[in-house]
Amino acid sequence: MLMLLPIVIALASDPAPAPSTAPVTSSAPATGAAKPTPLTEIGRVRALPACVPIVAHANGAITQALDNDRTLAVISTNLHNTNFDKLNFMQRRNAIEALMKQAEAMRVASSAGDAEIKKLREYAVNSTDPERKTELKTFADALGAALYRQKKAAVEFMRDVTIMRGREDAGEARDLMAAANPAPPGAVRVLVASQEAEMMARAPMSGAPTGPPVPSYNKQMQGIGDTLDGLTHGIQTDEGLAADHSIAATSGC
Repeated sequence: MLMLLPIVIALASDPAPAPSTAPVTSSAPATGAAKPTPLTEIGRVRALPACVPIVAHANGAITQALDNDRTLAVISTNLHNTNFDKLNFMQRRNAIEALMKQAEAMRVASSAGDAEIKKLREYAVNSTDPERKTELKTFADALGAALYRQKKAAVEFMRDVTIMRGREDAGEARDLMAAANPAPPGAVRVLVASQEAEMMARAPMSGAPTGPPVPSYNKQMQGIGDTLDGLTHGIQTDEGLAADHSIAATSGC
């Protein structure tokens, strides 16, 4: 068996309830704008004592988000770099199934991170310090939005692959039915003549080919990869906002 994917990382975790987090409206940074602050786990806070319970839940959500970032990058890399057209049927199916498992792991991790976000929002509501209340809510909302976008990316990827597989299966089913139930020779001639006449009627005057294009798995997969790359910009923006408020939100207890 050939090595189908350049990188395969499965980040499976126990299923969690669907997130209730709503996305924070933000846009990708314009060209030339400052890059978002990288999101990192919260370490020991200097000068101010850390709020241990808040840090624990914050790091739990951050870990899930960072794991999802890596998984999303792996999926995109494989979508752009794997030559799906040169794989045989079983190799291609196995390669796509590996990507589907990674997307499912990302969806589950997003739900697990959302559970941590709910705890952070509870701390924000109950905080008696107005400044920490504001900082913690901003941090939780931004990180929750990043997790929401990651889950959306995973779900959209799985949906696109399912649609592509459905079309492929429908085509195979038609071929099998045609092979199992061949039409009489006279009917075939009439059908072919009718199809040719319809194609000639629709053909452009330039004489360009009128037959259906040969499907390219590479083109379809790279298109899905481009969509995921576009979603990554919003994720990075939300993570950067969370990183900017992470220290103030988790210190001063």
